[in-house]
Amino acid sequence: MNRKRNVVVSVVAAGLATAVLAGCGVDGKIGNYDKVSVWPNADPRGQNPIADLTTLTPVTVECYTPGKADATGFGYGATYKISYDGGSGYIDASTSIMSDGGEVSPERVPKC
Repeated sequence: MNRKRNVVVSVVAAGLATAVLAGCGVDGKIGNYDKVSVWPNADPRGQNPIADLTTLTPVTVECYTPGKADATGFGYGATYKISYDGGSGYIDASTSIMSDGGEVSPERVPKC
């Protein structure tokens, strides 16, 4: 009985640790050499950028949003939801973001 309880506790603890790590996002720095526009929503159509980030700006990538297109083919591309010193928003998923574990990709962050 004790062994079964230890296994259950270990599984629950591992699950909680994974949930905590997933909630933190991936820390990295902008790798692009030009400015990166930050948008208030994943769909930037008809909106103005809320900020411009430059090379080596520290960011935390919280999640990934795939692009969407309507029946006519109009839509928007994939984005990352990020936070940075001074705010948060969405950037194009083609933005190069370097982390300690390598370049950030959609597979490394949860879907929004």
